Amino acid sequence: MPNTIYIDVITISNKIDNALFTTLNNVSKQSYKAINHIIIYRQAADNEIERLQNFDSQKNLSYYSQKGKGIASAFNNGIDHSKGEIILFLNAGDTLVNNNVIHRVMESYAGEKWLWATGETISVSKNRYLQNHRPQHKTWDSNLFLYGNPVCHQSTFYSRNLIDLVGKYNESLSIEMDYEYNVRANLLSSPTLLYFPIAYYDTTGVSSVRVFRQFNNHRRIRDRYFSLSKPNRLKVDTYCLLKSIFRLAMVPAKLWL
Repeated sequence: MPNTIYIDVITISNKIDNALFTTLNNVSKQSYKAINHIIIYRQAADNEIERLQNFDSQKNLSYYSQKGKGIASAFNNGIDHSKGEIILFLNAGDTLVNNNVIHRVMESYAGEKWLWATGETISVSKNRYLQNHRPQHKTWDSNLFLYGNPVCHQSTFYSRNLIDLVGKYNESLSIEMDYEYNVRANLLSSPTLLYFPIAYYDTTGVSSVRVFRQFNNHRRIRDRYFSLSKPNRLKVDTYCLLKSIFRLAMVPAKLWL
């Protein structure tokens, strides 16, 4: 397949640090050529910006200081600077599983012209001693959203057409904005399921550590878009609370291993 369809990989980073350069190196090595790598950083000293300027990327690299506050604002900044036909949000510290992933995804898009697609994710701890391969759903069901975000943004590809229809991320949300965005996207079209791993997901970020804030935001967003009976709501809440407790118990291991 000719490398003629541009994909924008948007990486948001709190600062210009080694985690960001891990992602920069990884994206730079992708075999697919038509990649715009857009960096949105929140803060940086002059020497850190110089380090970024000196990075020899094999892709079209651009970088911008974040306007506004919060993760949703950073995502939206990335969208504002994007020009490609496909967008992937790959945060600092996250990496693609091999050098041919983007090529494989773009082959799928060229053949099917989907609005959005999601693949498999491998979550990893700080030093990658702990890994959890999140397998693909056998079939798609909107009720998957009841129990949390059924897709990870690190492995989800949005077409320009979908973003034009859905709009931007909700900047009033400090967490779970990607969950709310995917719910809105699903109202327009079910995602195409890609049955292969896309990315390693760094589980030491804000959304992975602040588990009870995530639980509360998820519940509020879920109740806005889904109507549940009281017994079913209690059932779902209980399941999600137990999952949050388990995730909290795993936080020390994620941060140290």
